[in-house]
Amino acid sequence: MKYLRLVRWPNLIIMLLTMMLLRHLVIIPRLELAGIDPTINNLQFILYAITTLLIAAGGYIVNDMMDIDVDRVNKPDRMIVTKTVSMGMAEKLYYGLTIAGSLTGLAIGFLVNNWLLGLAFPVAAGAMWFYSKRYKRMLLIGNLVVSFATAGILIMVWVVEFFALSRQPELFTKAIGVMPEITGFVMAYALFALLATMLREIIKDIEDMEGDAKGDCRTFPVVYGVLPAKNLSIALLTTLLVMIGFWQYILYVQYYTQAMIFLFLALAIGLLLLARLALASLTVHYAQASLLSKLLMLAGLLSLLFVLPHA
Repeated sequence: MKYLRLVRWPNLIIMLLTMMLLRHLVIIPRLELAGIDPTINNLQFILYAITTLLIAAGGYIVNDMMDIDVDRVNKPDRMIVTKTVSMGMAEKLYYGLTIAGSLTGLAIGFLVNNWLLGLAFPVAAGAMWFYSKRYKRMLLIGNLVVSFATAGILIMVWVVEFFALSRQPELFTKAIGVMPEITGFVMAYALFALLATMLREIIKDIEDMEGDAKGDCRTFPVVYGVLPAKNLSIALLTTLLVMIGFWQYILYVQYYTQAMIFLFLALAIGLLLLARLALASLTVHYAQASLLSKLLMLAGLLSLLFVLPHA
């Protein structure tokens, strides 16, 4: 159980669920409408999912390894590395997971005949190391790295399929008609994931401000103070709520009524989060806001359950 906690297993499950929903409810059904079977078979998709989860798990471990001093202040009761898992074991797990993920990523590049795509996975693994070592201690850079990485997980589900299609000109031509809709869905949810992750990162930085300051992390609240950081998170949340409302309008116009209605849950959570942020003054308030931001992201992503194309 301690090893599952080390790799943030709930986050990994959400990643896997999101990738599966995108593939099976957005991409495959629309390709089938064009009379095309997916060029990435289930085994290859599983390989992609495993690669993503391995690299993400390694990223969580190296983040804990680099944050020992900070975590002693911010979450002494929830520390894993050095407390329940030794540093030596953590290092072995990190290198094992990261190397395995990089190799399976290269295998994906080979399968779709695109080495640049294959190299994206070890590059992502390297970015996770640099994030933990350096980027997260730089003003907003670490927040942006995590946010774009989260959005990238969604985009890559379609990119892998797209490159596999591009190897077969006849199928690619047939798929052109449904590509704009697939791309639109993927980019909309990727943008949502990016903004929601950025919001949660800023909230977490406020919550962890004391330990980050002692660890020489130049996070936004450490550099500019709590109030500007709170105002930034409120601005991000407001932008996100407006985006959700606009996406509801698009879904309604395109007759995805169930998805539109489900997103009212995300709006409700978002308004609760807005109130919590506006009235926040204690660390526990920002911890509650962080939880609400997680629920907001989950509610938004689960609306994918209702975006099957019309018959």
